[in-house]
Parts: sequence; structure tokens; C-alpha cells
Amino acid sequence: MPDNSDRQIVSTSALRRRLLKSIYSEIESMKQDNSARHILRPRRFSEAIKIVVTALILVVTHGISPLTGMALGAGLEPNTIIVPPRINAQAGMDQLLVLTDKTLLEVAQSKGLLVLPREEAQKKLGYDSWPPKVESLKSLIASLTVNYVAVGSITKLGEQLSLDFVVHDILGNNPPKFYYQVSMSTELHKSMTQMVNDILAHTGQYLLINSIAVAGNVRTDSGAIMRQVKSRVGERYAMELLRADLKGIFQMGYFDDVQILVTDTDKGKDVTFQLTEKAVIGQVIIKGQKELEEKEVKEVMSISPNTIINTKEVQTSVENIRKLYKDKGFYRTNVAAKLSYPMPDKVNVTFDIEEGIKMYIKGIRFVGNKAFSEKELRKEMTTSEKGLLSWFTESGKLKRDLLEQDRSRIGAMYHNSGYLEAKISEPVITEEGDWLYVTFDIQEGNRYRVGTIEITGDILGDKDTLFSLVDLSKEKFFSRKILREDVLRLTDRYAESGYAFAEVEPKLSRNEEDKRMDLSLKITQGHLVHINRINIKGNARTRDRVIRREMQVKEGGLLDASAIRKSSEMLQRLGYFEEVNVTPEPTVQEDIMDVVVEVKEKPTGTFSIGAGYSSVDSLMFMGEISENNFLGKGQRLSLQANMSSNSNRYNFSFTEPRLNDTKLMFGYDLYNWSREYDDYTKDSTGASLRFGYPIWNKWNLGWGYGYDDTKMSDVTVLNTSPTILESMLLEKTSFVRVGVSKDTRNKLTDASKGWLTNYSIKHAGGLLGGDSSFTKYEATSGWYYPLKWDTVFHVKGSIGYVVENEENKLPVYEKFYLGGLNTIRGFDSGKVSPLELNSDGVTYSKIGGEKMWYGNVEWIFPIVKDIGLKGLVFFDIGNVYTDSQTWDVADLRYSTGLGFRWLSPMGPLRLEWGWNLSPKEGEKQGVWDFSIGGGF
Repeated sequence: MPDNSDRQIVSTSALRRRLLKSIYSEIESMKQDNSARHILRPRRFSEAIKIVVTALILVVTHGISPLTGMALGAGLEPNTIIVPPRINAQAGMDQLLVLTDKTLLEVAQSKGLLVLPREEAQKKLGYDSWPPKVESLKSLIASLTVNYVAVGSITKLGEQLSLDFVVHDILGNNPPKFYYQVSMSTELHKSMTQMVNDILAHTGQYLLINSIAVAGNVRTDSGAIMRQVKSRVGERYAMELLRADLKGIFQMGYFDDVQILVTDTDKGKDVTFQLTEKAVIGQVIIKGQKELEEKEVKEVMSISPNTIINTKEVQTSVENIRKLYKDKGFYRTNVAAKLSYPMPDKVNVTFDIEEGIKMYIKGIRFVGNKAFSEKELRKEMTTSEKGLLSWFTESGKLKRDLLEQDRSRIGAMYHNSGYLEAKISEPVITEEGDWLYVTFDIQEGNRYRVGTIEITGDILGDKDTLFSLVDLSKEKFFSRKILREDVLRLTDRYAESGYAFAEVEPKLSRNEEDKRMDLSLKITQGHLVHINRINIKGNARTRDRVIRREMQVKEGGLLDASAIRKSSEMLQRLGYFEEVNVTPEPTVQEDIMDVVVEVKEKPTGTFSIGAGYSSVDSLMFMGEISENNFLGKGQRLSLQANMSSNSNRYNFSFTEPRLNDTKLMFGYDLYNWSREYDDYTKDSTGASLRFGYPIWNKWNLGWGYGYDDTKMSDVTVLNTSPTILESMLLEKTSFVRVGVSKDTRNKLTDASKGWLTNYSIKHAGGLLGGDSSFTKYEATSGWYYPLKWDTVFHVKGSIGYVVENEENKLPVYEKFYLGGLNTIRGFDSGKVSPLELNSDGVTYSKIGGEKMWYGNVEWIFPIVKDIGLKGLVFFDIGNVYTDSQTWDVADLRYSTGLGFRWLSPMGPLRLEWGWNLSPKEGEKQGVWDFSIGGGF
């Protein structure tokens, strides 16, 4: 079918007839409308005749396009003037006055009305006695050619505005027209627009649109069409706006023809957009595709069967297919679309694909680099050359958006190293045979040292304290990154003190002779800002108080930018929301702002099942049902089950993170555990209460009480140690636990910076009752240090000591055992332990120790960054001792080894091999440890 995008909607002769009819009707209406006397004045009438004659000449001699005819009333002077209203307000009058005048001028000018400048109104009318008398208004417009004058006032009542206006017919005998409207202060523009429209309707300055409709559309939604229409019912009938509406509808791409039909009624103009829809897509056919699945190709198309044909969308589909092939590494791919019409209202779309060849990046080159080597520059890039693992990592593929990001990273590398004038050209991509080469041209420029730094403007507190926030002063060479951080740090310092609009303006001054860059930081603090209200939106399920208790700012307090950010972080950390936006919102008063908390909730209940494997438990099956925002109160419930060949664990847990909206955490657990050991089987059932409270600087205090009922079975008296036999009598343990911890790690899994420290004491027996009586002390601390080349140094230490408070009251399973993936690698789990001779006098059993310590040292390095695969080498040391033994450093157990860690789709994977450096009789020389799930 032919392309109708440029077809003429209405013929020229028809337009001439329509325009002549419109002009004739306009003249007749001007003669008959008594409310428009001013148009019949000789001067105005002669001007109107000139306009009509000019329009006739244009029509007869040149013709006009469908919608470029004159709008009704075009070329006629306005017949109404608005006097700026008097402002009545107890507070914020100046701000409201400025906002009112600005809004009034904007709205009135858009409607073609005159606005008297407030200075002139003050001079000629005065605002002390208001409203002005009609005689004063007549005197005011003596030199103006208007009939109507609108005067009024705006009164602020709390958060509401009362608009009171009256329109006087100065040259006629018609009674005045009164207008009254109450709205919120934030809706001033909307209210002013409605008032101006009412004034225009009353003064008869233009005709209004009575209705707008669409016709002829069968498959296209009327609502989607009407969204392209900017004209509105009750507003001015303007041909220039209707022309834009027609253009917007036609550009949707769904119609062969669009016409505008206008009918005059007593209430105004009825406007109808008459539409002729394009054909419907029958089939979408793909030819020539071999390397990719047809499903992949169709997924990137923006057309589908049984929808209206849109040539723009067809072309978009062509481009998307080309891009798909390019993203997959296929270059020189040609795609063409053909349309065929088996029926007048049906069209088939065929995409002919001529697949190109698959090309990879062979080399990345740099020209002009002296400060940094090619290796250093490549490390800053995401784009890489093809390697041995390209089939897995997709390295070597060219993605232009990533390449542009790489260009920015290289530029930032120079700018942050003193090369402030460095320029990185757009990468040049060349094809050489079946390979791609990427070349960056670099102009390094001069390298600038840090010169003098001064802080000027509004100084908050001690100047030396502000200087301490400027890290650039400690650098040898100038860095744009550090400068940005310094500016943000200074801005935050002021914002923390309530100066929400503080500005820090850096001014750089080059010293070409010494190649130094001097810096001046000018600070403008602005005024203090307080918080009016905290408004919460989007929380259909989560209760307001759950959100409010996380807020670090309070109503009536100072607006603290850092507290705003911390509030957002704390809300995100809850895990209840997909999105959290905490933003200050201005009010009528400049020194008062609201804080709007807008959240988008996400499902917080989960049901999961899975499997894992470890060298300790072998194959494991896991299941969990949990709800992290129970009844919208922020409470957490979970039911867990873990089963393996030698253990079963079932646990129910409840946690109230903020008891009675305080910072006190409360929770309880019910559990049933069963585990097989070498010498016995342990079955435990118990419950515990937990409490926690943040005490200072991320340190948390925890305490609680627990009760455990444990039974030991599968014990053979003849080949079991006396300690194990004695423990069989210790079934009931009543205990309390207290501890402190701090976690500054940047990530809970695969951390690269920060530290985690725990100290705990567990006391059982005595006044608490039960069969057991002991006190157990433990301390663990692990530290992560980022090093060069994205490597990490990790050191961890742990020490423990358990005291038997009454003789034979310490269960064997409460003692310490080492060995395995999380303590000393190179040994089987729990195999590092003191031994005790069994009852048979020949064999030995591991009975644990009352003292232990161990240390781990690791160097972690990336292997394949794209997939998160890392390697490590380690050295472990430690031992377990009985209470009668000394902490003998000569009797330590050592191991070293290497391993791999991967954040796989199934969970964190660890594969590590440890070499026992001091094997004893019966011990293995080396041990593999493997696990999926849990943290590293």
C-alpha cells in the first residue's frame, strides 16, 4: 500500500470554503453579541475588517494547509485586564506575593490577557483600601482599550488559599461577576488557571470547546488516542492547538487518514477526530536466521500479529534485530523488512536476514599514553580482548555502550592523577580480516600538583575543622575525584547542621610556571531549614510506625542531609521495599520543608527449597518458610528444615526487631537437632530467648536465656571413653548468654574491606538449674584489607575457654573441636581434639578440649572477574587443649593450601585443599573441603 504520511487531509478548495464560512460567522457573531461591544468600536472594527480582507487574499491567492487558519479572535486586542490581587497572610507574605505575581503573569499571558504591573497598581489604586472603587477602575483604564477589569485578593489560611475575585464591566451596565475558590497552597497554578478561564468565558473573549471525541477507530484504544490531544473541553477553541493534536495522533503511526470535524452548538464547539485505521498484521515471518534461535529474534521485535501495522515499529524491529546480532558478536548482518497485503485490511511482514560473521576483539591499542602502561589502562576497562574463556565469560565481545563507559573510566584515571587536561578520543573500531581492533588516542597534557587551598565565605565553626575535611590537601597531585568528595563532605557538614541549601563552589586557578593547581572553596551556607511534616506514601501493607521509627530526622527538627541519607539506608536495609526515596519537599516558607518518604513494597514472604553439599554433611536438603514483615509490623517469622545423611535440624524462629518501637530487639527460637558423631548420636530439643540493643558506633549488645534437653545414644560402653559416658547423664542444660559484636564489612558475603568481631559468654547451671554447670568464653575477630590488583588480605583469629563449675558437669559436646573448612583446613571436621583412652584400654575417642585457639591468613585474588570466580592461598594454625595442658606453642597444628571461591547461581561455592604440615599417626596428609551455601 502507498505511504500516506504526507497526504493532504483536506483539499485546498474545501479549506477556502471553510475559512470563508468561519470569517462570515465571526463577523455576524461580533455584530450580534452585546457583550462584545468593544469589537464594534470604529477603530477595532476597522482592524477586524483588515484581518478578514488579508485572510481572504491569502486563501484566494495562496491557499492554506489544513490547520493554519486564524484562530477565533486572533489579531484582536484583549478586552480584559487583571489587577494583581492583594495578599493577606500572617506569615510568608513576601514569598506568596512573588509566587502569585509570577503565576498570574504566566497564566494570563498564555491566555492572551493583560496584567497590570503591581507597582502601577500600587501607585494608581493603592492596596490599603481594597477592593478599589469602580470610579478608580474607570480612571485606571481611561488610557487602555479594555472593557473589563478583574480585581481580587488571596488570603492564606494555614495550608489553604482563598481566591476572591470580581470582574467589572466598566463600559457597560452589566452587574459585576464574582468568583470564589479555596485550594491548597500547592495548587495555586491550577486555581489561577481555572479563574482566568472563567473570566475569559464571562467576557466573551473567545469560544469554548464543548466536547472532544474520536471516531473510526476499531482496534486502537480511544484513551491512547486522547492522550495525544492537548486541547481540553471548556478551554479556548484554538486552531493552532488542534493542528498540533492532529499531528500527534497521526504520528502514533496507526492511521492512514486523520480529519477534524467541527460542529457549532449553543454551548461551544464539538470537535471530532475522524480516523481511518491502517491494516492489521497477519503473519510475522523470519527468513535467513540460522545462528540464533527464532525465539530470540522475535523477542526483540516491537511488532506482533493481530496488531495495527506501524511502519516506525517495523523499522525499529529491523534495528533491534541488527543490534541483537551485533551484541552476539555477528557483524555485517543485513536485515530488510517487506510488506505484503493478502487482503486490503491484512498485511504480512517478512524479515529477510543475511547473517554476518562472528567477530571478536583481537586487540585494544592506545596511542599517546606515557603516564600509564597499556596494561594499567586495560585494567580500568570492562571491554577486553578475546581469551581462552571467552565462550564462558563473553570477553572479546564489542559493546559500544560499555566502550563509552571505558573511555570515561580512562579519562577519570588521568584526571584523578593530576592530568587535568587529558583528553581521550572516541574509540576507533577497525576490522582486520575477521577480527576487531579498538584504538584510543590519548592526549595527556600537563600534570598538575596540588597548590594552595583556601576556604572562604560562610565559615561554620572552626576553620581548621573544615580544612580537616579537605583530603585534597594531603595529596601530591590534583584529583578531580577527591575534589568532588571534598565538596560533598563540606556540603554534608553544613547540611548536618540544618543548612540544607549550603553550596560549596570550587574555583581552580592554574599556575602554569610551577604546574600547580590552586583551589578556592567558597561556601554559601544559606538559611537554616526545619522539618514541618514527614509524609509517607506507598506503604499499603507496612505500618507507618515501622517506617517512622527508622527515620533519623524528626518533625520540628533541623533538616539534616546526612540523617536523610541514613534514613534511606536504614529503610532499604529492612528488606521490605523495592524502592525507597526520602526527599525534602519545599513548602510556601523557604525555611520550612516537608520530608516525603515514598516506598514501593515488595513481597516479604518466601518459600524456598534447595540442596547443597559439604565435606561434613555430604548431600543436604533444605527448606524454609519465612515472613520478614509479619502483619506489616516488621516482625520476622521463619520455619527451617535441614536434612542430610548424618544430621537433621528443625528450627522455628520469631524476632521483633524493635520492641514497642524502641531499639530493643526481642526474639525466641524453638528447635530440634539430631547429629551423628564418630562415637555417639546427639538429639537435642530446646528453646531460647534473645535480646539485643545497639550500644555505640555499630557495637551491639546481645543477651538471652536458653533451655536444652539433649540425649546421647548409639554409645558402646566397651569402646567409649569415660568422659562420653559421663556426658550421657547431663541431659538438661539451662543457660544464659551475653555478648557484644561489631560488623563493619562492606559485604556480608565475599567481603573485601572492614572487620567483624564477636565476644560472648555462656553460663550454665548454678542458680539456673539443669544437669550441666559450666562457663564458656569465646572471642573471634576477622579483618579484610583491600590490596592492589583487586586482591584482598584476610586475617582471622579465634580463642575460647570453657570452665567446669562443678565436677563432671561439662558435656563433651560443649567442649572445643577444630578442623574443617571454617577453622583449620587440611584436617577433617572436628578431628583436632584431645584424645582419651576408651574403656577397652586399646582405642581412643576424641573428647574435645577446654581451651582452643586458631588463626587463618588468606590472600584472595580474582581469576575471572566477570563471573566472580576467585582463588586463594592460605595458612592456618591452632590447637585444642585440655584444662590440665598448657598453651603449648610447640604443639601447634599447621596447614597451608589453596582454593577457589565462586558466587555461583546456586549460592556461594567453596573448594579448598589443605596440606597438613605436621601429620600425626592416623591423620591424612591433605584434605579437600567443599561446600555450597553459606557465606565465606
